[in-house]
Amino acid sequence: MSKLINQPVQLELKGSFPAAFRFGRKFEVKYILNHWREGGQWWLDEPELFVYEVSTNRCRCELHFLPSLEQWILYRIAD
Repeated sequence: MSKLINQPVQLELKGSFPAAFRFGRKFEVKYILNHWREGGQWWLDEPELFVYEVSTNRCRCELHFLPSLEQWILYRIAD
């Protein structure tokens, strides 16, 4: 089961990849399971974003990075 969060988070990076973030508690990224870039629907002014599926010390998460805003979003948490 997964839960939609869609909240900004402050990320710690290792190089240019997610290493840890805080959402109430600290989540440490153990593995990047998958990542890809989504162009967004430019005709609707949707921004480009980078999606990371990660495994943390607590659960599986989906993180989004919006380069136009330089912002990380905790999009989804899966049990």
